[in-house]
Amino acid sequence: MKSSTSIIASTTPRHTLSFIVPLMNEQETLEELYDRIAEQARTHSTSWEIIFIDDGSTDGSWDVIQSLRERYPHTVKAIRFRRNIGKAGALACGYEEAMGDIVFTLDADLQDDPSEIPNFLAKLDEGYDIVSGWKRKRHDPWHKVLPSRVFNKMLSKLNGVPLHDHNCGFKCYRREVVKSLPMYGEMHRMVPSLARMKGFRTGEIPVQHHARQHGVSKYGVKRFLRGFMDMWTVYFLNHFKERPLHLMGGAAVLMVTLAMTAWVLAAFGITLGGVLVPAAPILFAAAILLVMLGFIAELTVHREFSYNHPLPVAERFVEGLVTETEANQVVSLSAVPKVLLVDDDPSIRRLLKHQFTQHGWEVMEAHDLESARQRIADGADLALLDVYMPGGTGLELLEEFASRAPATKVIMLTSEQGVRSGVEAMKLGATDYLTKPVNPREVLSHAQAAVSVAA
Repeated sequence: MKSSTSIIASTTPRHTLSFIVPLMNEQETLEELYDRIAEQARTHSTSWEIIFIDDGSTDGSWDVIQSLRERYPHTVKAIRFRRNIGKAGALACGYEEAMGDIVFTLDADLQDDPSEIPNFLAKLDEGYDIVSGWKRKRHDPWHKVLPSRVFNKMLSKLNGVPLHDHNCGFKCYRREVVKSLPMYGEMHRMVPSLARMKGFRTGEIPVQHHARQHGVSKYGVKRFLRGFMDMWTVYFLNHFKERPLHLMGGAAVLMVTLAMTAWVLAAFGITLGGVLVPAAPILFAAAILLVMLGFIAELTVHREFSYNHPLPVAERFVEGLVTETEANQVVSLSAVPKVLLVDDDPSIRRLLKHQFTQHGWEVMEAHDLESARQRIADGADLALLDVYMPGGTGLELLEEFASRAPATKVIMLTSEQGVRSGVEAMKLGATDYLTKPVNPREVLSHAQAAVSVAA
């Protein structure tokens, strides 16, 4: 086994890795889990991190995580929820925090074996975006294994992702996958199906599965009932998210057909004990109601597409229309990239300033519209503009940058409720927009991409 692993590792490019470990009441396993992940990560990665997410533990799990954080501050991230919110919420938090170009998820109970990490990486490098583990030989009781197998076969058939084990928590992703997937409720089991909707490719490898040595399983019968309902939710999203009237209209046509049949039978004296006579108008009324609901759903979809509909573009090579004078101009970035932070919140400026200076940027600041106007001529490579600020709006400032400093790239910062303003900013020439609350590392990543500065 060791020889095959070493061969795989020698042919696999080195990556930056993030390991997301959601957990609840697993204090006995965490030290060993860290050591086993670290052993593989040091061999197969240029830099790596382990993100422990304590989902409302009532034992000493958080104390163990804090101890690991104190000993390994550069590789351990620790997040604790006030209460248990579920695995999907924990994974969503981990997805947001992950900085590696490859992201692993695995359970904390040591049933997943970190020695499989190089095999995941080798499979990913075959051109897949997701690699899912397959617990071919499971060390779980039959009453968990049998329903799981039935569920996996149904889900593979229904959503077109042929995997043996959709439920396996041991998975590997490219970073762009986890940053684009919605994660809520119980949707962590539906990741391959959700990813397929966005055009990502999923592969599968068999993995070792060990019997649980500590603690107790957190899953019961409710898990499979919820999974069954989520399966149909994803089927609906996959086939009817952008055309809900097709589903509701089809059901309405069926009801009208049944109503007409009932009337025809009643006309020939076949009433089935009088049931068919009142059934026909009820079916007609239900059909009309379904069509109206379908129109409302279509209106919602139309609004979503009008204001916020990212397309699954994998690569883009385009050149804008420029004048001959502009085409002959050569714009060069300074050796030290320069950013202008415009926000009336000093805490946001402080966080962003720390992040940028740590990565070699020169930082200028402005707290309102007027002070920002005075800094336009200072020649920033990038401006981060708050949409709402004292003295005016970031959109006004954006127009001034376009006329006075066209070489400066602009990223807008807006609230969740102000997404429409962000879209409007893109139309006016902004390079990008981000919603608050901002993640400083994510802002830096977008800034580097905007001005083509190496991290």
